Amino acid sequence: MQRLVLLTFLLGVILFSCSNLKNNHQGKLTVKGQVKGLRLGTLLLKKINYDSVYSIDSIKVDGKEQFEFKTELDEPQILILELPEIKEGKILFFAAPSDTIEIHTLLENFAVNARIKGGKQQRKWEEYKNMMQKFNDKQLDLFQAKFQAAKQSDKKLLDSITQVADRLEKRRKLYQLNFVFNNKNLPVGAYVGYVDFYDNHKILDTIYKQLPTEIRQSKYGQWIKKTLDKK
Repeated sequence: MQRLVLLTFLLGVILFSCSNLKNNHQGKLTVKGQVKGLRLGTLLLKKINYDSVYSIDSIKVDGKEQFEFKTELDEPQILILELPEIKEGKILFFAAPSDTIEIHTLLENFAVNARIKGGKQQRKWEEYKNMMQKFNDKQLDLFQAKFQAAKQSDKKLLDSITQVADRLEKRRKLYQLNFVFNNKNLPVGAYVGYVDFYDNHKILDTIYKQLPTEIRQSKYGQWIKKTLDKK
């Protein structure tokens, strides 16, 4: 009988230890990579709250281009890798607990040259950003065309380009909404909904009502709720 009690106790200890190890692992995020050309400086890893940004870790760089952060993360969210010594020295990326994020960039054009390899949330966000960049490029082309038409006082051409630009903007908004609703089960969907429709109470309210309970209770679901409650 005593032997049985002892074995039961030991089994409980083992299961408890394994459970703790598993839970600890689930929250551990690794962010690593390389900044080519960086010889001296400080890399900061930052979190974004609803109304503030703060550092959660830092690395002093002294002759070594490689870096690695390890930090606890309780839920998927946008983080910032910042090199404060340079202008435009902020790289935003989407991370989740247990992710390993790899960031490779150059000192010159730190953010623009960044190449990021991450988990599901980051891949989805990259998909979204790539499409938005295509819209931005088309918008820029149309802006230049409008400028030339105005310079030549070609009203007919100017009106035509304006109509094309209006249709493009409608397509952009439609894509943004579709992305949010198609990814409403992911934190990245709620994040995009918050960022893109912050000033549109009606659409933001519709987005919030479509979110599943888990996402409503997530960081960006709560951001949407706070914004709606303010208006």
